Formats: sequence, structure tokens, C-alpha cells
Amino acid sequence: MAAAGVSIAPLFYAAAPRRAGRPRGARSKVFAHARALGIHHFAFLRAALIGVDLRSAFERYLAWSETNTDLRHIQHRRAELLKEILEAGRRLDAARAPDAKLTRFLEALRADAPDARTAALPTLAEWMRAERMDPDAWSESDALSEYRATHGIDNLDEIDADAAGHTRRDPARARVEALNQLQTLLAEQPVASDPIDTWFARPVAIRLRNVGVVTLEDLANLINVYGHRWHDQVDGFGRRRALRVVAWLRLQQDSLEIAIRESVDEAKQARALRLGVDAGRLAIGAHFGLVPLERLSLPASLSGVEGVFRSHMANSLEAADDLQAVSRWLTRYDERPSTARSYRKEVERFVLWCTTVQRKAVSSASSLDCQAYRAFLAAVPGHWAHPVPVERGDPAWRPFRGQPGPSSQKQALVIVQTMFEGLRDAGYLVANPMRSVMKGFKLPKTRLDVKRSFTETEWAHVLRCVAAMPVCAEQVRLRCILELLVSSGIRLDELAKATRADLRLESLPGLEDTWVLAVVGKRDKQRDVPLAKDVVELLDAHAESFAGTDGALADRDALPLIPGTQPLIRALGASVEQWARDDDGRMAKAAVTGQGGSALSAAGIYAVVKRFMGRAAKSAPAAGLDAERFERASTHWMRHTFVRQALVDGAPIEVVSELAGHASISTTSIYSSQELARKIEAIRGMKRRSAPA
Repeated sequence: MAAAGVSIAPLFYAAAPRRAGRPRGARSKVFAHARALGIHHFAFLRAALIGVDLRSAFERYLAWSETNTDLRHIQHRRAELLKEILEAGRRLDAARAPDAKLTRFLEALRADAPDARTAALPTLAEWMRAERMDPDAWSESDALSEYRATHGIDNLDEIDADAAGHTRRDPARARVEALNQLQTLLAEQPVASDPIDTWFARPVAIRLRNVGVVTLEDLANLINVYGHRWHDQVDGFGRRRALRVVAWLRLQQDSLEIAIRESVDEAKQARALRLGVDAGRLAIGAHFGLVPLERLSLPASLSGVEGVFRSHMANSLEAADDLQAVSRWLTRYDERPSTARSYRKEVERFVLWCTTVQRKAVSSASSLDCQAYRAFLAAVPGHWAHPVPVERGDPAWRPFRGQPGPSSQKQALVIVQTMFEGLRDAGYLVANPMRSVMKGFKLPKTRLDVKRSFTETEWAHVLRCVAAMPVCAEQVRLRCILELLVSSGIRLDELAKATRADLRLESLPGLEDTWVLAVVGKRDKQRDVPLAKDVVELLDAHAESFAGTDGALADRDALPLIPGTQPLIRALGASVEQWARDDDGRMAKAAVTGQGGSALSAAGIYAVVKRFMGRAAKSAPAAGLDAERFERASTHWMRHTFVRQALVDGAPIEVVSELAGHASISTTSIYSSQELARKIEAIRGMKRRSAPA
């Protein structure tokens, strides 16, 4: 508390905002960050001197590091480079012993003006007198050799005499020679630790820094990690600039000591097609270490042939060792790709940890080992993680992307326990060491975050943003996606797989005819989801975009009773080129149609929604809404919105649970706010028993 009579208000006065720009009346010179002079800068100036078109010279030598290709900018850049070279030469000349040759080179460049035609040199006699050379002590040939060496004259034919006895030289040739000599003194070689803005123009450097590229080493690593399409990670980087940057880095790889991989030059699938092999097997063969499961080779002591908990009896997997057993157990999930990826990831991590850290076969793992793995998941070492996705055959691949959270740790242990239970049921193991561990640990309980849903006000803003879009095929498709997700509660994967054949018109006594969508959800659970009439009309409008491309859609009178198996949500454009194995097992390019209409994948639907939510976030502050919530919003937010709003509107909880495809009604009850409301009312109705203030 402040003392009586003492005001603390001045402490909270906000400072006056600083005006942009330099203070009025400031005269000090402002220096920009000095960019290094490289060989390519001298090459650009040389090309311009010998008559190469200025724009062509710029495109060849400097365009990779610059942003502006306007001719006026190129002329300004040329003048700027000449000034930098002269300034650097002047500093070098001042820092070393007097050097007539360096001085002459600088003077030759200073004469680089449109009206400079000749450069006068002293006669041999004048030069010898100036150098205090005894004519009797020097032969004419020796004196001439020194004269040529001092003035950089390599060919006697370059010298002629005027009427006054002075020699003349071609000024362009003199300046080119000056650039050659100054290049050896001033040009720098890039090194891996150089900051990006040492070699790139400021706008380019900012774009690279926005994706975490600070040094040339970071840039080389980014290119090697992302490969052929690395430039997609950098805003404003096209394929043409990317090719130039890669070419420059390869020219400097001796000084950088970082090689750009050959795989950057072509797409993985195209390389596989050219080589006639599977792209996933282009890397080195199997070995022991932190490598994917399909490339892991275990020594005999870790193979599990003599595992402690092996049954040593016939097993239904017909597995002879641990890797065979684990791989064959995972194949039972082949028909569920998402589950298969999740299970393979967690089983792979456990196998690698067990064999490389504990130095035990998986079939020899005990309950103590499983407890140690629980502790390992709580603090994953840094060398086990790689933050960006890479191919599984890449040497940079690691089992983790980062430190898993509590829920992910629980999921990992549940999957490993499921694996051990499956191997025990198959007769491969005699015990499940993870079972007792799961009972002994306090694992975090998974709870849905119901706040990841839209309020009525936020959803109204979403609808306004959709209405503001021009009416076109893209807008109609977006409306279909949003309406289906928020009015039916189906999952993203379920929407991507839904087809026209899944729609049927139900006629029930006492009810208006209603369209119903048959959905197959998790664990192959089937359910029927009623759709509003206007949602089906939107689907019809979306289908009309492809009228004439499908025979079933050509007749407008058939709408909304369109037969066939066309997807509900379709791609508007043609699919990209893809490669796959043909009947003979060879890689071949799949045929690409010139029109859209194929099913839009789950990833495609997700991307459509995220792009739209990004646009909605920009106008959210003007509507008094939190832009960050729209930035975070995804397709799953609309599923949460459906369940929460259905309960608020009074729909029976068991009906909502069935519509959402929840495994248990307890999951649906998480969305209900009625229980919390009753608790709040009960507390407010209690008599206050607080201590006096």
C-alpha cells in the first residue's frame, strides 16, 4: 500500500508512443548490415564489363539471393557492388603496406564510367625514374618485365604509344583484370555458421528466418530434410529460385563442408520410377540401432530365440524370433490403416528401447523393464527425437518427434500391453510383463476438451464469412463440409469415405420423408445419421459441379435421388501425378484424368477447413471474437459443437451418443453442462459462513 498522501499514479503513466523513423534533425549516417562479397558478385560485374546483357548477368549470378529483378534495381545493385568493392579495397590498402598494384586496381575501377575510354600509363623511362631504378643496372627486358608486372600487363600487344609517348590500354580489360586481382584479395568463402543475411537479400533472409533458418547450415539441413519440395516450406520461394539456391550451395560445399543430397533433384516417386525400385528402400540396408522396424537387424543375443519368457512351443504366428512375432502380430490391423500406424509407432519405440537401452530381447522383458520404460517415456532423451518428418529410410529418422505428453504416454503403455497380451494369446510368450505395471501406475485419465467447440456467436461469424465468399464450386463444397460436420457430428474420416450409395430416403409412419446417411465408424460400428433436407440440397449443388462427367449425374431431374457410388465430397481439380506398382511389380505412373471429381481425402478436407478458419480469424477481432480460437479450430471442433449443442437443445443423451458413434454414454456425458449447473446452483443456495473481513 502507498503511504498516505503519496500518489502512485505517475508510476503507471504509459510512455508516449515513439514516432516511426529517425528523430527529426538526425544527420548521422545509417549503415545497413554488411553483406559479404563473394565470387559470384565479381562474376556479375565482370560479365557486365565484357558486354553481357545486364539482366542476363544478374539472372545467372545474383538472382538466387535477391528478390527484385527490375532493371533499375539491377543497375543500382551493380553500382552498389562497385562501391562496396572500392570501400573494401580502400580499407585493405590503408591496413597494409603501400601497394602500387592495389592502388592501380582501385583507380581502374573508379574510372568505371560511361565516358571513360582510356587509362594512361607512364612511359617506361618515367616509371623507372619514379621508382629510382638505375638504368645502367637494369637491362631493357628486365625493366620491361618489372613494368608489366607492376601494372598488370600480361601481353605486350595490349600496349601502344600515343604521340606524347604514353602507353594506352583497353579500359574494360584493365577493369576486368582489376576485378580478378581484387577478387583474390576481397572475395570471401561462405562457411556453415554464416548468418543467412550475410549472403541473401534482407527480404529473402526474413522469409528463411520465419521457418527457423538462421545460418547456411540450417538452410542446407532444411533442404536435405524436406528434399525435392523443400521450397514449399518457405513463403515466396518458387521452384526456380530453389534450384538456383541449391546450385549455389553445391558450388560452395567444400567451404561449407555440407553436401546437398542428390535426392533433392527429383521427386521420390519419380526417382523410384527411374530406378525401378521401391522408394522406401532406397536407403541403406538393415542394421542395428535407431532405425525403423522394417530395417532393424538384431544380433543373436537380442533376437529372442532364447527369450526368458518364450514358450518354446508351437505358436499360431509361426514366428521364430521376436521381430517375426511382432511384425506378424501387427498385420492383424492392416485393414485399419490409422490403427496400424499408431500401433506400429508405439511397438517400434518399445522394441528399439528394449534392444538398444536395456540390451534385452523383447521376449526377455520383465515387469521391472516395463517400469523403466514408463520412466523413459516421461523424459525421452533428445537424440531419440527428430522434430520434422523425414522418410523412414532417411538416416535422420528417429522414433519420436518430441516429448510425448501424459495422455500419449498412457496410450503408448496401453498399446505395448496389448502387444504382449496378443503374443501371449498366440502362444509365443508365457507372460505379459506390462499387465502388473499398468495396475501399479497412476496414469492420466483421458478427458475430452469440450471447449474445443464453437459458441453460437462464433458459429454465426463462421456463417457470415461463408456468405461473404463469392458463390462458386469452392464455396458450395465448403458449405457442404461445414454443414455435414456440424449438423450430423460425423468424424472427418467418416466424411471422406461417405458416398452417394450411403444415402437413402426413409419413409416412416407419422414422419416426413427423411434422408439418412449410413456411416461405418470406429471399431466397424455402423450407425444411421439423419440429414436435414437443406444439407442434401447442398450436396446436390456440389454434385452439379460435375454434371456431365459422370453418367449418373447428367440428368438434373434425378436430383436429389442421384444413384451410384460417387463420393459426397469431391476434389474440384484433377489429381496430381502418382506412381504405383503395376501387375508385374514394377513402378509405373498412374493415369491422371484431366478433370476433377475424385474423392477428396481426409487430409484434403482438413486443409480446406483450416484455410477457411484462417480467413475467418482475420475478421474475428472486428466482430469482438478471439482470433486465436479460429486459428486453432479444426474439423473436430464441429463434431464437438454438434454434441454440445444437441444436449443444450434438449436432445436425449442416449440419442446423441448413438448419433455421435460414442463407444459409451459416459463419453457423451462429458459434454453435458447440466450436472455442473446443478452444482453451481447448490453452492449459491448455501448459507455463507465466511469469517468477517
